[in-house]
Amino acid sequence: MLKNRIFLIGLGLGIIIGALLFQLMLSGEQSREKLAERDNETTDKLYTQIEVDALLEAERDSIELDQAIGTEAGTQEPEPAVTPVPSAEPTNKVEETAESPTAIPEIEKAVINHVIRIKAGLGLSKTAELLTSNHIINDGAAFIAEMKKSKKLVRAGYFLFHEDSTIEQVITVVTSQPLTEEQAAALSSAKNS
Repeated sequence: MLKNRIFLIGLGLGIIIGALLFQLMLSGEQSREKLAERDNETTDKLYTQIEVDALLEAERDSIELDQAIGTEAGTQEPEPAVTPVPSAEPTNKVEETAESPTAIPEIEKAVINHVIRIKAGLGLSKTAELLTSNHIINDGAAFIAEMKKSKKLVRAGYFLFHEDSTIEQVITVVTSQPLTEEQAAALSSAKNS
């Protein structure tokens, strides 16, 4: 009788220990999956030091811009920007259209391309100033607002722009892959010749 009792106690303990080990194994598998998911999430959110500096600079620029807009709105009305429009037509055609008031003058605009280098850590407001001074965009504040709304970062490098591009086109260009130095040099030399 004693042998059967020890056998049954050992069998019961074996079943209990087996169940505990099985439960431990399942909980370990679940925690490993949770850790793997958390690791995948954190790798997408890691930034380099340059990106962190660019984000901080963009935030500072937005605060300065908001303050500047607030003070300008109270003191003066914004003046519309006037940009010269290059015309590819001869001057005598312009005189002919001026004589006939019903004729609508057709202005063919020559497309002007610019290769501009955006340096690393330049900041959003300085980039907007650079693009405005090269007649790529007309409104730097609108460019900054759209960049913040899209939550994209300006990449550093050489970029090919068309003069008087829309803000969406400029954002697409500055957030895409930049040109290599060789490509930029080739485009610049082709423009000069």
